[in-house]
Amino acid sequence: MPGLCSASFWSSGHHPQTFSHHSAIGEKPFCPMALLRIFIMRYQTSRHQTGPHGVSRAIRRLRQPRRLSPWDATDEDLQFMAELTERLGAPPVSNMMRYCGPEARHLDQLGESLGDWRRVLEALARRYPDLPRSSSQASDGTTLDSAPERIVWETLVQMVPDELDLCCHPWLEDGRYLRSDFGLCAPDEEIPLVCIEVMGMLGSDRICRADVEEASLDRLAKKQDWFSQPGRPLLRVIWLDMMAHPDWLKAICSEAIEAAVAQLGRGREGRRTSGRRLSARGAEQGRQLPLRVRPREYRVQSEKELSGTLGCWR
Repeated sequence: MPGLCSASFWSSGHHPQTFSHHSAIGEKPFCPMALLRIFIMRYQTSRHQTGPHGVSRAIRRLRQPRRLSPWDATDEDLQFMAELTERLGAPPVSNMMRYCGPEARHLDQLGESLGDWRRVLEALARRYPDLPRSSSQASDGTTLDSAPERIVWETLVQMVPDELDLCCHPWLEDGRYLRSDFGLCAPDEEIPLVCIEVMGMLGSDRICRADVEEASLDRLAKKQDWFSQPGRPLLRVIWLDMMAHPDWLKAICSEAIEAAVAQLGRGREGRRTSGRRLSARGAEQGRQLPLRVRPREYRVQSEKELSGTLGCWR
């Protein structure tokens, strides 16, 4: 039988419109002329779109990082993320975008989907490879529980003075699962002077959008009740909207550090004046008041006075 593409095959009466060949698998009609046209079209397309190295231009365009849909970050979004990451010391989280103003409106929409936000972080890492990557490990090697904790930790590490120690997840009470996120402690002391709670799901407006956010508020209320008891450390809460503004975050951290330094000074003054009689006013002012006691007078008696005293007893 002559070939399908030979002239003798078509001159013998086999017309492409009347020829039908059933395949053994699908039993579908087969048209060789249509297959030939498809082959020629694919050859011409690949020949004209292939570069000097034999790689299709369409494939090279797909390999280039570019915005493919409205659900990908724009150049302005990546620049905003880069500036915020550089100031915070760590990439921001998606929930922070709702507090960043109109510049982050598109990022706020992307943050509603975990997949879209992951692509934003990947694009940020490709565009700015020198910036910190998204991770639960801080720049000093400390492993934290969440990205908001890392943001606060990176700010505190740069501000804590040498006279204080920054503790991660200190225990507050023995025999009870109660701990704080961070603690500002005196050297060689386990109990913090000031505790810091990081609310990485909610802003200071306390507007809840999910059950897990309401649960975090309930846990915070229980901790606030514990800290309100006398003799307990001070408590400072850092909300999500504070992290969205680096200057605000630094101000809150600075206030917490100043409170810890003041507590440390009171503790040293108390240890220095322990065992001495202090009035209530003197204890408040931190200075010792003199004791108002009449001093004793010692006088040596003569022999005549001493014999007279003994005669009276006789």
